[in-house]
Amino acid sequence: MADRRGLLRTILGGGRAPPLAAPVRGAVPPERTTTAAEQGGGAARTFEAARADVSGGLPSGTALLVVTPVSEGFILRGACCCAQTERLGEVYGKPALSLAALVAPGGVLPVNVLEFMQTWSRPMTELTLWLNERLHRHGGDLKLVIWDDSGYQIPWELFWLSNRHGEGEGWLGGLVTVTRWLSIKTAWPEKIRAYSDAHVCTGPVATFIDEAMDVDHGLFEPYRVEPSASMRDLARALRSGEAGLSLVYVACHGEYGASPRECTLGTMPLVHIDNVNLARLSGSATFVFLNACHSGALGYDTDMFNDRVLRGFSEVFLRSGAAGVLATQGAVGDKLAHQLAGELLRHLGEHPGLSVAEALRAMRAKAAGLAPIDLPDAAGAAVNREILPLLYRFMYVYYGSPATLISPELRVGEP
Repeated sequence: MADRRGLLRTILGGGRAPPLAAPVRGAVPPERTTTAAEQGGGAARTFEAARADVSGGLPSGTALLVVTPVSEGFILRGACCCAQTERLGEVYGKPALSLAALVAPGGVLPVNVLEFMQTWSRPMTELTLWLNERLHRHGGDLKLVIWDDSGYQIPWELFWLSNRHGEGEGWLGGLVTVTRWLSIKTAWPEKIRAYSDAHVCTGPVATFIDEAMDVDHGLFEPYRVEPSASMRDLARALRSGEAGLSLVYVACHGEYGASPRECTLGTMPLVHIDNVNLARLSGSATFVFLNACHSGALGYDTDMFNDRVLRGFSEVFLRSGAAGVLATQGAVGDKLAHQLAGELLRHLGEHPGLSVAEALRAMRAKAAGLAPIDLPDAAGAAVNREILPLLYRFMYVYYGSPATLISPELRVGEP
């Protein structure tokens, strides 16, 4: 095991987050984790998965998978624009498959992650059959929204979708346009942009790029940019202003812990921004890209607040009116994070009219059919090093509408 972990450290190298002496913080520690169902309390006012009416109203080609936590684990319900809501299986146990914990120093090799995900996916027969039926009905136009309130950090984009004949099998996030949603508790639900609506984000780009990620400034040279010197300054800038933004881009260090006080983005704790009214996001549709470690992680605090509220930086921006949020569920190396951001922006620029979610699917597609059995010398450093960048594409998760497009405003004088 020591040799394998040494190999893993060689593969992983550096990351967006600074080195930590403490254990991996990519998931709420088991001894402090409870589900919403276990915590009791009243029902949410709106946008709660357990009470969601998923019986109709979905756009053409859209399916919705609702993940609801229960004391033993979670249950699944599926709905589609062309089919009635149905329960998918009985109660599934809580898996320990957080990518933040698995793809980290002291975790497992990338090929082992793929093996674990295939093994976990295979017995989920009702979900597999339901997804195959949706693909049969809608083909490549299928858009799947996964409304996950479990807080278990399940990497649904890495669900291995098998079929009867074995042809075209692969990882869900590379085969289908997948987005996420979550329950949002707010007194002003009208500010939230629904996952079922289409959005076009236009205007300048607002950025906070940490000095350590200075190279990311080059990604936005063609566009009109409103830079901020810190995450706190960016939050202040988003509190007011009427002009719309196409994109808010954040590149910095990030950490995730069991409490909102331990979750940080650019040294700013989650509790400092949780109640900030980012009013500029509610005026017009804006896409938010949090290119920082653990920025997409969501969890329940069971200590100080213990209030059945799923919290995270993605939820803050969605609650403020963002049309979509792209963030990571674990630590990503600085170089790879820059490359993936550049690849996404370039792909969107080369394919006008393509949504962010569709572009993300295209980026994952090259790894969609990559199975451990097809890999030579699966324990070798070279093979695992090649797998890792592909695995990172599935660590980026997108919350919001699958029909969100962006069109950043060019600098004056740009063609």
